[in-house]
Amino acid sequence: MSYLKSVFMFMVTILIVYQSPTTFSNEACFHQVVSVQKGDVLVMRFGPAVKYREIGTIPYHAVGIKMTGPDIQIGKSRWVPIRYQQSGGWVNRAYLSDDCHQLMTAATVTDNRYHTVVSGDTLYSISQRYGYKVGEIAGWNQLQSPYNLSMGQRLRISAPSECYYRVFKVKEDDMLWIRSTPKLNSKKVGAIPYNGIDIQMTGAEKTVGKSRWVAIKYKDIEGWVNRAYLEKDC
Repeated sequence: MSYLKSVFMFMVTILIVYQSPTTFSNEACFHQVVSVQKGDVLVMRFGPAVKYREIGTIPYHAVGIKMTGPDIQIGKSRWVPIRYQQSGGWVNRAYLSDDCHQLMTAATVTDNRYHTVVSGDTLYSISQRYGYKVGEIAGWNQLQSPYNLSMGQRLRISAPSECYYRVFKVKEDDMLWIRSTPKLNSKKVGAIPYNGIDIQMTGAEKTVGKSRWVAIKYKDIEGWVNRAYLEKDC
C-alpha cells in the first residue's frame, strides 16, 4: 500500500510541475555541478527526493547539464528535472549553477570527443574542464608551446581511438563499478551508469580467474572493469 501511495504522490508531483504557470526561464543557459567534492558525484534520481532510486551519476566537474523543467520544493530541498548526456532524472538544485558560457561551447561541439574554442578559452582551462593534462591535449592536436589558440579552432579532447565502448548487460537500477585493480574485491574508484557511453580502453585485457578485466578511462576516472559488461560503440 505504501508503494502505491508513493507512486501516486510522485505522479501528482509531476502534474504539478508541468502544469505550473511559473515561467521556466533557464532555457538560455546550460548548468554545471558545484559544491561537490573532487572525486565524488552528483546522484541523479528517478523522482524529486532522496527516497527515489538512483538512475545515474554526474561527475563533480560536469558541465552541459540542461534543466528540462522548473525546480520544486520538497521538504527543505529544491529538486529539478535535468538531462545530462543520454540520461534524464532529478537532482538537488543546490548542486547546480548557471553556466551560460557553456551554452555557446556546447552548441559548437560536434560530439563529445571535440571542443570548439570560444572567447576566453586556454589550453589549461580546457584541460581542467575535461579532466585531461595540458600535454595530453597538446599531443592529440599537434600543438606546440606556448599553445596559442584561435576562435573557432576545433580540438580533440580525448585520445584518438578506433572505437569507444559502452556499458551493456547492466540493469537500469544498477551500475558498472570501476576498481583500482583487476579484482572483484579491490577498491571501488568510480561507477559508470547502466547506459554509460564513450568509455576508452587504455590497456590490454587481463584474465583473472574466470573473468576478463580491462583498464579503462571514463570521463576523469581511470581503473579496471569487467570486460563482459562492455561492447564496442564505433
